[in-house]
Amino acid sequence: MAYCLREVVEEDGRRHRRWHWGGRIESDAVGDAQQLLCLLYPPQELPELSYADPDATGEAVLDALGTLGDPVEIPIRVMRIIKDYMIRHSDDDGVPVYSGGSNMHRVDRSREADPEQRAVDVTEGFALAIPLSIASLIFLADFAPTAERLGRRPLIEERQEVEAMVHKRLLGALIGLLRSFSVAAYDETDEEGRRLIDLINVDGQAPRKIIRRFRDNASEIIGTLRDITLGSGGTAGVEAPTKLFEIGWSWSVVEKAPEIGFVSDQDVQRPGRAQDAPYLYFTVVAIEAVAGLFSPRVIRRNLLNDEEQQLAQALQLRLDVTRRYWASVASFGGGSKWPLEDVPWRTTDGLEYDYYSLLVCAVATDAFGTARGDDDLIRLGRVLIELANRGRITRRALAGETAIEMHFPGVPSELTGIEKIGGPPMRWNMVDFAPLLLKRLIHAASLLSTIGSRAELLDVADQVWDHLARRRLRDGGAANLWDQPHQVYGEIEHFFNDPSWFFTIRVVEAMVLGARFAASDPARSRELERLAHELLLEAEHIYDQELFRGSGAAGPSLSQEIQAVGITIRHAKDIVAERPGTAYSLGVRALLELDRLVSAGRDAETGV
Repeated sequence: MAYCLREVVEEDGRRHRRWHWGGRIESDAVGDAQQLLCLLYPPQELPELSYADPDATGEAVLDALGTLGDPVEIPIRVMRIIKDYMIRHSDDDGVPVYSGGSNMHRVDRSREADPEQRAVDVTEGFALAIPLSIASLIFLADFAPTAERLGRRPLIEERQEVEAMVHKRLLGALIGLLRSFSVAAYDETDEEGRRLIDLINVDGQAPRKIIRRFRDNASEIIGTLRDITLGSGGTAGVEAPTKLFEIGWSWSVVEKAPEIGFVSDQDVQRPGRAQDAPYLYFTVVAIEAVAGLFSPRVIRRNLLNDEEQQLAQALQLRLDVTRRYWASVASFGGGSKWPLEDVPWRTTDGLEYDYYSLLVCAVATDAFGTARGDDDLIRLGRVLIELANRGRITRRALAGETAIEMHFPGVPSELTGIEKIGGPPMRWNMVDFAPLLLKRLIHAASLLSTIGSRAELLDVADQVWDHLARRRLRDGGAANLWDQPHQVYGEIEHFFNDPSWFFTIRVVEAMVLGARFAASDPARSRELERLAHELLLEAEHIYDQELFRGSGAAGPSLSQEIQAVGITIRHAKDIVAERPGTAYSLGVRALLELDRLVSAGRDAETGV
């Protein structure tokens, strides 16, 4: 927090602290959203970290945010930081912008970028606006009673003004994601088609047979694409019987994307610039953003207005079909080897990186967990473990290994179409392999019910966290933020004083996911549950025998002891489905206690 608050001196000599936007790169809509989410996202997902209500703010939260003020000042300050972001990243007409700015890198360093290139809205900008808007709306709703209680009319009106700004940004983001969705169809003779066939043809079959199997697997997906008529996407020619295709999100609004006619604010619909083709990275960030709209906490809050809900439902259709598509491609053939297991993943534009395998895991995990169960998740988990090794996180890196480049300067993705504006081709660098891997390990583990496999993934997750902890900045105002890859990979010569918000928010997301997982119910062993049931049957039978013998009606002391055993058995039976290990332990305790009581009773009968 100290890094984000800078002391400024006004013309009249007064000193005060002002929020500092930017970090390792200059301020832009994407980086500033990542920075602000580091402040807003944790309390949205972990209510014990909330600071919207001064009376309910915990001491640990006050210690962390103390530089923002006292418990009353903190939410007011945060509200104004949100307002500052909304104003800062809107154009002169007040229309939100979602540009990538400094995140775009020139492919040809000898040419200067055109300012219009850096001003183009990007899919990551749309995607980040969704969790940012949701977290802001939750915060503002929780802060409303405090504003009313303080009784300051300007403060109440300011809160309402900020809320309207957030809804405007959310609306534009939903529209932007609808118009960035892409369906790309290929013929067998196209380079992209040949590469897709090579990717999924793990059994070495004839291409025509692969195409038939691909289309048989995709028949329901094609049917769903017919219902996608809003924004961009649709069937795009995929219904022809010889067509292969990919679906997902492009890097920005696709070229010639139609406008959405029914929305109240038409100003947010800027011309499309991007190649009409899916990009794996932008598909993943879009999926995670859209999925957040349908989390139980958001649904309970009823945060979206009617217009936003209509757009969100259209996005949910795209979310579901995209997950199904990539899960199908990742496990194509369903045999002894999946395309996903043939690391690294190879894209239809000819690139192959371990990072892309990780992205496919990110898209496919939910589909595997909800529809297929543990067997497929275990196979996906093995891929994640292999990626941790190949990425030189759980295994020592050798000098000159290309795996190190994945951590810095990162995996490049060319933004095809942006060069048409004028200026050089541009690319987007992805450097979040390690925190994204941690997220995927925790997520896959949370879906597994097989205890051994879950424990194996969590052990690797612990190693990835140790790796990330070593990459924290150690000195200066940015201490304990991320990322300093030089501290793990010595041959990376760059040394940073400022944080990467791109990297830090990924770590924060992983930490929040880990905290939610830790608070969830433990994994249940079916074998242990069976043993617990059998053990409790024995305990209950012996208990009934003791009651029949009259132990329950014996002296007060013995009666109380036998009744206590009965309570233990009943409690164990109540929890055996949720906590079989605990039920088993209680059953053992009950049996030992019954054995003692039976022995004591026999001794009393024989006069020993």
